[in-house]
Amino acid sequence: MPSGSFRGNFLATFDTSTISFWDLTSLLFILFFLYAVVYPQSQLKKIRMQRMSRLKAMEKSHGCKVLTMIHRREAVSFLGLPAYQFIDEEDAEQILRWIRQYKDYPLELILHTPGGQLHASIQIARALRKHPKKTRVIIPHYSMSGGTVIALAASEIVMDKDAVIGPIDPQIGDFLRGTYPAPSWIYAAETKKENADDTTLVMSDISRKALKLTRHIAKELLEGKIQPGPNGENRLDEVVEKLVSGEMIHSTPLSANEAKEIGLSVSTDFPEDVHEFMKLFRPVKKSVEYTE
Repeated sequence: MPSGSFRGNFLATFDTSTISFWDLTSLLFILFFLYAVVYPQSQLKKIRMQRMSRLKAMEKSHGCKVLTMIHRREAVSFLGLPAYQFIDEEDAEQILRWIRQYKDYPLELILHTPGGQLHASIQIARALRKHPKKTRVIIPHYSMSGGTVIALAASEIVMDKDAVIGPIDPQIGDFLRGTYPAPSWIYAAETKKENADDTTLVMSDISRKALKLTRHIAKELLEGKIQPGPNGENRLDEVVEKLVSGEMIHSTPLSANEAKEIGLSVSTDFPEDVHEFMKLFRPVKKSVEYTE
């Protein structure tokens, strides 16, 4: 039989060697495993080492301890499948441990996140607010929702001039009915009145409680940080309502200048080495190309 052909008993002949079908399958599986798992993980380990090196350089340059919370899909991941990331209790646990460990140092947190769980964001924010030394949150691109809650806790918010934060109105709902802003549930219940179904009434009740909690947290985090108005009036309640009330849709991008106009204390004196650090995260989508 010609070299390289298959026989009825699943044997293949290559020159003078005979390989069974199952041996060939096993070999292909091993090659796939090396390509899909081992290679991406080795690349990720290399990139993480580069990140750690950059972080150490930033700590030396900025004169403080630096931590990152970067939520983005990366091309280099397990089996090459990117995972959607958001703020959760594991993030909170790790950041709280970091804050406790470096209680005698000024801290800097680089944030890049779409938001996430409210309780985890509050935990992180409160710990950051209570830290005895100066704290800075640095936002290179965006820090929305729960990320904005965390940013409000810092002694100083530093944003790239094109970076954005967002409103912090709670999002209420479930998998089946969808998630909507708390003020919208209240609006629906008040509009339909006696015609509102039980679910809308329950969601409206939960929404009122969530808004009360979020207003309380925002005031706690912003106390003493809001500049008085032109006539010396206290603008804290005004700023809180702007962020919490649902006046803006939840995805509204607030630039550094818009955040300042609202009343937040924001700096645009952005450290360029943070942008260099962000280049070490490989995006999944590669529709934009340019030469450097």
